[in-house]
Amino acid sequence: MKKNIFTLVSGILILNVSLFAQNAQPASEAESETQAESLNVNGNSSEVENQISAEKENQPENTATAETENQIQNDAADKVTDNVTDEVSDGVEDGSSAELEDEADVVSAFDDEDFGNEENDEIVTAYNEALKEEKPRYEYTKEKQVAAKKRPLKQKSENAVLDKSENYEEDSRAVFKYGLESQISSLIDELTKNEDYRFVDEIYDLFYETKDVVVKDKIIDYFAKLKDPCLGEFACEVINEPYEVRKETVDRCFKYAAEAQVTEAVPGLVDLVDKEEEDYFTGALTALGDLGGTDEAEFLADYLDRNDLTISQRQALMKVLGRIKAVETFDKITEIAKNEDENSFVRMYAAEAIGAMEKPEGEDILVELFESTDPNLRCYCVKGIAHFTDEKSDKVIIQALRDSQYKVRMEAIEAVEKRQMKDAIPYLIFRCKDKDELKNVKEKAYKVIAKLNTSDGNEYLISILKDKKTGAGVKAKVAGFLLEENNGVNEVIELARSTFKSEVKYQKDLRYALGKEFAKYDNGSFAEICGEYLNSADVATQGTGLDMWAKGRYSSCRAKVEEIAQDAVEEENKEEEKDSKKVYKFGQKRKNANAKKAKKILEMDGSSAGNAASSAGNTQ
Repeated sequence: MKKNIFTLVSGILILNVSLFAQNAQPASEAESETQAESLNVNGNSSEVENQISAEKENQPENTATAETENQIQNDAADKVTDNVTDEVSDGVEDGSSAELEDEADVVSAFDDEDFGNEENDEIVTAYNEALKEEKPRYEYTKEKQVAAKKRPLKQKSENAVLDKSENYEEDSRAVFKYGLESQISSLIDELTKNEDYRFVDEIYDLFYETKDVVVKDKIIDYFAKLKDPCLGEFACEVINEPYEVRKETVDRCFKYAAEAQVTEAVPGLVDLVDKEEEDYFTGALTALGDLGGTDEAEFLADYLDRNDLTISQRQALMKVLGRIKAVETFDKITEIAKNEDENSFVRMYAAEAIGAMEKPEGEDILVELFESTDPNLRCYCVKGIAHFTDEKSDKVIIQALRDSQYKVRMEAIEAVEKRQMKDAIPYLIFRCKDKDELKNVKEKAYKVIAKLNTSDGNEYLISILKDKKTGAGVKAKVAGFLLEENNGVNEVIELARSTFKSEVKYQKDLRYALGKEFAKYDNGSFAEICGEYLNSADVATQGTGLDMWAKGRYSSCRAKVEEIAQDAVEEENKEEEKDSKKVYKFGQKRKNANAKKAKKILEMDGSSAGNAASSAGNTQ
């Protein structure tokens, strides 16, 4: 504002001086004095008179011409203008000039006659119009708040492979109560990995008891995975005042608030973005992308006109504006995306945001931008256009499947999956058959072909399982994708069964890989092949069979698992000989290497391994 006032003052001064010089005519000394009086600018007329007199005294009397008179007057006026301008500038800089408080005071500092001509009026009018057009910054009015303190939600552990042994829960609670910080940390890692939610109350209470920041961070991650807002109070307090908290914890609170949908944290996040502190800007902005609404979108829209943000901050801003669908920024983001002089990454995130806003005109813009020579921009055009569901967007995605840049092809396959474009199956199959295609592109195509579940697609994938020239790794991947969609189950089982015919490395590697895929699912169709794995003389194959049984608990295989566990029970009951080395003697039964694993699995099921093993022995 002060800068604009200064510009106005300077403009008016220069205009008046210019008019004075233009109207000057060859005149007598009396007439010159009259002209000087007309320059009564802030009381500086006497200075003009003195300057003119001084200049005239330095001129020979017989050489004063009209041209000289005009030059003297112009020079004097320039000096006065400089003096007044300096005074105004000093007042703007130190804020001390009472005459520059607002536009009204500036105007009143001049005589009415100075604004009496048309040209001066035009300057003031133009300035006032500029002020009206200047967009006011959005005023965000929400106050910081803190979420109410609450207990954890009651969670149900869906994972069937949980340790349900007799002492596990008791031992775990003892660790939380009496254990070392390292033991507690390891247990939380285990529970998080296994999605075991039986101890949420103990973990919650521990959070407010422990002073160990590492344990606290792990608990934040644990409840973030559960999307449980029970730590919302803590997260809000940290976000509202993060300066005395370690940065790692602050970053976790950003992510936790977003995952658990702690909307009370939003005003605090806005405040951190507004302060533009580098340590917190991107994290707070990203969290706003998950939690923000219309008010936050309008607040962030102002940042598009900022020139002082870093490249990474502008990238984050583009992504967030798209995620919260800030349609009021659409035109500006479009301008950024089209600007070839703009940073490449900023442009590509702008393209993604255009699509995320889902405005109809955005589709044509992305179609146009897809013609860019920048592969990163093309990639994000595909990501953006996947939000549309018409023939125009289909054509762009199909074209992207044939793009020379592999990243664009990968993004196109993602778009086919998101849009469920079954018409793209022939293009995906072609990509898989292309010998020059990259491995990760092929694997992504296999996965999407299986997911789309078409007869042509499944037929092609099954043909890969039967192809003797295809490597074990590719077959295992394809089998895994089919099983994930519960397709081609019989063909995958037959492939696994065929590997028992030979113990060559290729067959064993394929057998292990397929076993790991079977072990992901509780499927009654796997009971028979699980038995074949358990009956194998190969230790690794049998161990994989135990993993399969742990997931499915197939009743037809239970006796075999109990039999394997028997060795571990017998060894525990045997008194160890002191000071003597155990040496294997010919004819002595070797202990099954999988015995302890089988015993552990039985205990996790709540079974008494000892009794189970004993009953297994009695049936033999």
